[in-house]
Amino acid sequence: MAAKTQGGIRLSALCPKFLHTNSTSHTWPFSAIAELIDNAYDPDVSAKQIWIDKTVINDNICLTFTDNGNGMNSEKLHKMLSFGFSEKSVMNGRVPVGLYGNGFKSGSMRLGKDAIVFTKNGETMSVGMLSQTFLEVTKAEHVMVPIVTFNNQRQISDPAEYKNSLKAILTHSLFSTEEKLLAELDAIMGRKGTRIIIWNLRRDKNEKTEFDFDKDKYDIRIPEDLDETGKRGYKKQERLDQIVPESDYSLRAYCSILYLKPTMQIILRGQKVKTQLVSKSLAFIERDIYRPKFLNAKTVRITFGFNCRNKDHYGIMMYHKNRLIKAYERVGCQLKANNMGVGVVGIIECNFLKPTHNKQDFDYTNEYRLTIAALGEKLNDYWNEMKRKKNEEYPLALPVEEIQKQPDQTWVQCDACLKWRKLPDGIEHLPDKWYCSLNPDPQFRNCNVPEEPEDDDLIHPTYEKTYKKKDREKLKKRLEYNHQVNNEVFLKTHVSSSKDFKTFSAVSGKEAGSRSLLPEVSNVSVKRPLLIITRSVSSPHSDSDTSLKRKTPGCVTPISSKTPRMNDKTFNNHDDDDDEDVIILEESSTPKPSADSDVPVVKTECINLDQEEKQEESCVVGEPCSAATSETKTEQLSSSTQTELPNLVVKKEEVEDDTDIQIPRAEMEPKQHNVNGASETSVDLGHELKNQLQLLNKEKEMYQNKCEVLTKQVETLEQKILEMSNKYVKKEMCHQSTETISSFEEGNVNERSLAEVTVLYEQALEEIGKLKEQCSTLQNLKTECSKCVEGESKSEVDEIAMQLDDVFRQLDKCSIERDRYKSEVELLEVEKSQIACQCEELKSEIAQLKASIPQAVAHANDSTTSNVEDSVNFSDGESLKLRSLRVNVGQLLATIMPDLDLQQVNYDIDVVDEILGQVVEQMHEISST
Repeated sequence: MAAKTQGGIRLSALCPKFLHTNSTSHTWPFSAIAELIDNAYDPDVSAKQIWIDKTVINDNICLTFTDNGNGMNSEKLHKMLSFGFSEKSVMNGRVPVGLYGNGFKSGSMRLGKDAIVFTKNGETMSVGMLSQTFLEVTKAEHVMVPIVTFNNQRQISDPAEYKNSLKAILTHSLFSTEEKLLAELDAIMGRKGTRIIIWNLRRDKNEKTEFDFDKDKYDIRIPEDLDETGKRGYKKQERLDQIVPESDYSLRAYCSILYLKPTMQIILRGQKVKTQLVSKSLAFIERDIYRPKFLNAKTVRITFGFNCRNKDHYGIMMYHKNRLIKAYERVGCQLKANNMGVGVVGIIECNFLKPTHNKQDFDYTNEYRLTIAALGEKLNDYWNEMKRKKNEEYPLALPVEEIQKQPDQTWVQCDACLKWRKLPDGIEHLPDKWYCSLNPDPQFRNCNVPEEPEDDDLIHPTYEKTYKKKDREKLKKRLEYNHQVNNEVFLKTHVSSSKDFKTFSAVSGKEAGSRSLLPEVSNVSVKRPLLIITRSVSSPHSDSDTSLKRKTPGCVTPISSKTPRMNDKTFNNHDDDDDEDVIILEESSTPKPSADSDVPVVKTECINLDQEEKQEESCVVGEPCSAATSETKTEQLSSSTQTELPNLVVKKEEVEDDTDIQIPRAEMEPKQHNVNGASETSVDLGHELKNQLQLLNKEKEMYQNKCEVLTKQVETLEQKILEMSNKYVKKEMCHQSTETISSFEEGNVNERSLAEVTVLYEQALEEIGKLKEQCSTLQNLKTECSKCVEGESKSEVDEIAMQLDDVFRQLDKCSIERDRYKSEVELLEVEKSQIACQCEELKSEIAQLKASIPQAVAHANDSTTSNVEDSVNFSDGESLKLRSLRVNVGQLLATIMPDLDLQQVNYDIDVVDEILGQVVEQMHEISST
């Protein structure tokens, strides 16, 4: 391969095999078709219509794409057939979809091996070919694109330059003559436009094309596949766990949602695609905003609503520069295996993200991940709000996702100016072709009137998220109630222990002065304020009157007396179904024994959520409440006034047992601080813990002994009951034999009967257990079978209903078409009879005139020279009458033949007679057929 150079430096070469390699970026065939549609939509072409069809040329199945855009000259065509040239820019407010300058090459070569382009821009006509077959046959080392240009006189502009290109096109394309090329250029309607023909379409191993053209004659579909379950259908790779939307396998359905706001008509196989404004065709429409930090406070509008056509097709529709990139992308609660988010569709235009090479996904960047997370939160908000509204308005109705819905608004596109117009409610049936002149609103009844403006500068969501507000109010009331209860308990305990407070107020003051700031709790989920609790320890042998009681609020000093403000996350994560934190409060407790007396102990506590839940469960289950648990409960009491946890329920519990022993919880470990005498305090606390642990062990042993005694008593009682029942049975069954049996034999019989009864009793229990297991399994099978039957019957009924609906719609269409054809036939019959009558009258008049002409000629020949003037006058009168008759016939013929120019007709000759004769013959032929 001879390397080309420029300025002494080698140029990079492009191997012909790259055409196929480049096309493999399109794993889905419709994405390749979308690339060709984008080229016609972009502002440099600005086509109003594009026709997509399937045709057969020289026994080759071909795909054709024809648009009425601006067309191209030979230079632009060459750049289109080359790689990386993209000179598209914003024009008239329309943003181009094309970005990389690679769409036509990758798209066309994905659909077939060969493509030919016909284009005309009003001044020149050009033909270009991109063919893998041509490159393979000629064994080319570089990608060659033959191009031929014609002028307006249908001649090649430069025969010498385009000689080889014309030869290559005629030899390796479907068109073997120059006339056939010109005929394809004539197929482009108007002076401008482009026509693309692709052949040698991709086929599978069975030599079948990857498209199904037969199932629907007005659609191009992807054939169904047979999966493992035996069901037929096509699924994209990312939808293996979803119900497949129709846009995945139907080109008509995909084209209807391809653009966020369609401004071009797509005619697929001769029938117009009913495009829709996706953001305006939903029910219960609400708009939210997204303010990403990476956009410098710019807002992005998100539209949410319910799908009115099929509730199983839901998710986020992500557009980029008006073009669909990802359809039905599930986020937020839609990812869970439940009914949350079913039927909800979100629409967002992500111009701030970068699409991938094939325009079917976005680059997986941090911005994309943040956007998906934000969309999930916004969708959850919409779902919760709609569910709350529905439950308030219709509490006994169906779930919100099951309610039959209608679009909030009706929008239609004018077939002339392609503008979208909003129609009033109640209009259900629209004609196939709709124009602005049919608009009921006189303000928008003209095609020159611009479209209705949209709220582009949306700053706030269009709906109020009241469910969040209600959750905040509930939590606020709970916290206020907790705070009020805590204050009441503090006041009661303060009155009961005022003497002790006076006694130890000096000690408490010193300890409070030595407190310092405490370390924060690790940020597991919730941060809580820290409390310093001061306890005074006395001898367990002191009198009851002077014994120390649990410290009152005067001895419990929180760091901050204010309740911290709840942040938004706390409210958002709140759910009524969550487990509630339970804090048990005590109004009285017992004195705390200790080895030392009057030793102040400073203890700091860092309480996290998990520890509190474990501690509260142990208190609620029903274990014996000791002074140790009451001590920790009192500490929780003081901390609950400043907690940020939701769902707190405060319970009071009075403890009257004076013999219980207090021990702190293992989870709530003391932390030392920079306080004078900290080492002495920890030593005393250790001795106290040891003593309390010993006492608890003794109490545990005592309870174990009691349990053993009770179990023995229960066993003896059971044995006595069995003996009594055996004796009763024996007396009933064999009364006579017992009278003669000796005491020794009687004891043996009793022992034997007792053993047999126990064995039978155990066997009966085993059989009962087995029967219960069988009943449970049968019940489970029954429920599963009923569920399966209900699901299958429901799915079958839905399928049958859909099929019947389609059949009825087709019948309605057929009946409407039949009536229209009937009326047209009747009108034609009436016109035919009228024309036939007129023709018969004209024929009779012409016959009369022809008969009178010979008589006038004979009379003129027989007359003498003296009567010449009279004969001349007579012949002149007949000719004037004939001329006037021909004028009338010509006007009648002009109504039948609009192309007849009466100004060019000479009424003095038989031209009108001949035209009338031809018309009469045609009418006879029509009547005979």
